Amino acid sequence: MKKRNILVVLCCLVLLQVILVGLRSGLGNTFLLFLGVFVALCVYTYFFETLRKWRWLNYLIIISVVLYVGLGAFAVIYGRHDTATFEEELVIVLGSGIRDGEPSSSLRYRLEAAVEYHMRNPYATVVVSGGVGGREILSEAEVMARFLIANGVPSDLIVLEGNSHSTYQNMRLSKGLIEGNPSVVVITNDFHIYRGTRFARIVGFDEITSFHAPTPLYAVAGSVVREVAAIVKLWVLGT
Repeated sequence: MKKRNILVVLCCLVLLQVILVGLRSGLGNTFLLFLGVFVALCVYTYFFETLRKWRWLNYLIIISVVLYVGLGAFAVIYGRHDTATFEEELVIVLGSGIRDGEPSSSLRYRLEAAVEYHMRNPYATVVVSGGVGGREILSEAEVMARFLIANGVPSDLIVLEGNSHSTYQNMRLSKGLIEGNPSVVVITNDFHIYRGTRFARIVGFDEITSFHAPTPLYAVAGSVVREVAAIVKLWVLGT
């Protein structure tokens, strides 16, 4: 009975996350992901007495959760270890969604980190990377460039890459805009650094460092859950 009560509490917590994500981000992929988790938990709770007899299923669920949480923790811890030397020739700032022509909270943190980096290395070229998403008119790159210029980054240092819709495309299309093979620092949220730097390596950059931005608290759970799935995809498919 106690275990069932714990499952009910988990269902309520996940439902709360579903509501928060829906209010914050709309009915996007993160909302659907948490909605799926909520439905799965409800089904498991309802049939708990039957399913608990299938010990192999319970072990599989426990192992999966442990691995998922462990990989998520790895991504965040890895990302918080900055390797930037502040002597890099190129900065790539990865997009993270806009709403009504303004940066999302996650993207704003990335841009603030980019401004901080620029203050310590004012001569590096800055690529802002992100395409047009959803019902937006402007690309993420345009919104990002506007923010950086308003915060003191000279426009002649900024290169816009406005056609990408994934981290892999961010890197591949950004690489195509740059001559030669300069040293590069990747700027994104902590949980996203691992994939960002891996893709930078895959598309041909040799000298790669990172400078992380924090993740908004309300977005941590959803971002890490999605990122773990994306890391597994990277390991399996290479993209």
